[in-house]
Amino acid sequence: MAEEYTDYEGMQHNSHKVLKTVLKILLIALILFILGAIIIRSCMRRTEKHILYSDELKAALEENGEVDVYYQTPHDSINRTKDGTFQFSISDVYYIQTTHQLQVTVRFNTSVLNDVKDRYALSDTPPENCFCYSLLFKEDENSELGDRITSYSYSMSERGNYRFIYLLFDGVDLDEYTSVYYTPESAAVTDTKGNIMAHETEENGKYILYETDEDGAAKVYKYTFVSLETYYVYDADYNNGDAPLSSLLVFNRRYALEKVSDYKKYIDYDGKFNIIKVS
Repeated sequence: MAEEYTDYEGMQHNSHKVLKTVLKILLIALILFILGAIIIRSCMRRTEKHILYSDELKAALEENGEVDVYYQTPHDSINRTKDGTFQFSISDVYYIQTTHQLQVTVRFNTSVLNDVKDRYALSDTPPENCFCYSLLFKEDENSELGDRITSYSYSMSERGNYRFIYLLFDGVDLDEYTSVYYTPESAAVTDTKGNIMAHETEENGKYILYETDEDGAAKVYKYTFVSLETYYVYDADYNNGDAPLSSLLVFNRRYALEKVSDYKKYIDYDGKFNIIKVS
């Protein structure tokens, strides 16, 4: 009897060890699955850096060998609905100074098409190319009106349920300014590192952002805030100031533009991305 009891006790001990091992393996597998899903989702969401090889850029490179390309990190990069659902995001804002072009990448999940269907009471889910875009040049950050560019070139890529739209706008001169004679006695505007970027003054109840040179002459730039507006293509009535699906700031003169030295590695010389013109 003692031997039988000992055997039973040993079997029970071994079964507990096997159960613990199985549970441990299952737990590790679950953790690896979750981590893998997170990594895959993160990779799908990640934007591939790409600069459109437009005719203007090609001509400038052939003539000069180099162009000036600047970058600014968007400080208003994600648009969400009132209930917090993700809709659109922007990244990789490039200002090609030589050709007066501004490029920005838009990312959205195809689930946003269902939001459009519900918003406009459509019978069917709209196609992926149901959006149109414009650049709005605003006098202040919260303005809904201003000069606007509605023609652009674009290319699109996809990864899983995510779509990436590379938008290129022509005729964008962020260096255009008017010379005036303010004195820098008002509040200084600094960048994230604390460097003085410009000064603000008030004129007729409106705040004006300006820079000064060594002689004290002030430069008031024409464009201080630039936002990218996203519309449902059949509801894009810019003249009436209809609210866009998304409005995200792509340029803010209160922050510095950083020169991109390695921009050539992002240019698609081989024509992998098809460039489409929208007038």
